Amino acid sequence: MPAPSRTRHQARIKPGFRSISEVKRYRSFVFYGRSGTGKTTLASTFPAPILLLDVNDEGTDSVLDMSDDDLKVWDIEDGEEFDEAYWWLKQNPGKFATVVIDTTTMLQTKQVEEISGKSLEKTGKFAGDWGTMTKQDWGKVASWMKTRITRFRNLPMTVVFIAQERLFNVEGDDEDSVGLIDPEVGPALSPSVKSHLNAAVGMIGQCYVRVKKIKKKDAKGKLTTEKRYEYCLRVGPSDIYATKVRKPKRIKLPEVIVDPEYDDLIAMIQGE
Repeated sequence: MPAPSRTRHQARIKPGFRSISEVKRYRSFVFYGRSGTGKTTLASTFPAPILLLDVNDEGTDSVLDMSDDDLKVWDIEDGEEFDEAYWWLKQNPGKFATVVIDTTTMLQTKQVEEISGKSLEKTGKFAGDWGTMTKQDWGKVASWMKTRITRFRNLPMTVVFIAQERLFNVEGDDEDSVGLIDPEVGPALSPSVKSHLNAAVGMIGQCYVRVKKIKKKDAKGKLTTEKRYEYCLRVGPSDIYATKVRKPKRIKLPEVIVDPEYDDLIAMIQGE
């Protein structure tokens, strides 16, 4: 049987591949943790100029010593203004090297309030509480959040998503696992949004404060104990905390980085 001849369309096909050395990717990060654990401070060490989208978080006290040339703040009041920030960045890609969303947790809360308000107008029932949102309402919130996460991740600049911390999976979902604990700590978002965000970025780290007790002698030779507080970023593999670093397999990760900065993260990713 003769081999089938190529169509005119098939003959014009050109390969769309590139050499791996030609691939340019802008890095994206998620930092989550309790309040006061250094998330915004860490983000402020990223390449400048930085645009910080403050989603009603008011967490800029820790970066007040930065210059106006290095950091700009855009106060985001609602989802519509968040979209305005995205389209402005898309149309002005060279204005900032880094954009920080602080926080995605508050962004989701804002969207919950907006969806709840619409539900109130339609049904007369308030659906703003986490426990009273309908499945359909949560679907709307999740769809809105996932679209925005992907949009920002794809911007031609470094993108940092900041989130509060939440404990998941305290109990199992079926009768056989009731009472068992299989905890997971990660960004404080709805489960589907959290999964989407974690999959979208190249690195996930948990910020926390570690207390170290140091024994030393005072001037009189008496042994005393002094507390030292270390701001830490958990990056190594964990069976409880959500962590992730996209890197070559040969590179081994430390469990924790103390007083982390952007240069430390890049050196770790590159195995330096």
